[in-house]
Amino acid sequence: MNPNGNCVKPGRFFPSLNRLLIPALFFAAITPAWAERGADRGADNEFNFSWLDTDKKIYVLQNRRYLKANHILLSGMLGVGMSNPYRDVLGFDPRIAYYWSEAFGIEVFYSIFSNSPNATSKALSQTIPNASPVTRDLKSQLGGLLHWAPWYAKINVFNQILYFDWYFTAGLGQMTMSTRPSSGATFTETPIAFLLGTGHQYHVSQDWVVRLDLTSSIYSGKILGNSGENAFFSNFNFVAGLGYRL
Repeated sequence: MNPNGNCVKPGRFFPSLNRLLIPALFFAAITPAWAERGADRGADNEFNFSWLDTDKKIYVLQNRRYLKANHILLSGMLGVGMSNPYRDVLGFDPRIAYYWSEAFGIEVFYSIFSNSPNATSKALSQTIPNASPVTRDLKSQLGGLLHWAPWYAKINVFNQILYFDWYFTAGLGQMTMSTRPSSGATFTETPIAFLLGTGHQYHVSQDWVVRLDLTSSIYSGKILGNSGENAFFSNFNFVAGLGYRL
């Protein structure tokens, strides 16, 4: 019935409905295609990752939240020696580093160590009282390192986002050791060592980082301490501590 009170014939009502329904169905059908084409054009213009993968998989690139470049990093580290067969070794390792870019930096350190007989040394003394193995007690170490930090990432730890750098190091250092040969008096050695290492810097804030570091020292010495052939020895130090970025 129209507003004037007259009845509307079905033949006049349904054609009007069809004129509205058919265009609506048409636009509903082509809208997804338009959206897909628009997304492709947006991806081509703003988020084109084809240079990463020819299969055009989706990658998420992240900006650095905490920056190292043009900053000085002061670190205090504590750790253990891991390669002396007859000694328990504890060390204190203050460091200072400077990064001129996010990937490269330099670091200098001076380590102080304390040594005590470990379980192997005590067992040897009890089993063979007259045994006198060659021991080298590392007293201190001064070194310089080149840092290369190729990887920066973030991980979820207990629902907290943790940002970290993974770096590699190489350099030179001088070791000071108290060497007890198999025969003769104890003497001091100061070999030059080639240094290799790796470590993590976990960024707590822009100023503070938590550090883990493993550094190996490769040096030359006589097999019997004060005699015998020369051989290459290695010393591994694992340290952890805090760093403050200026």
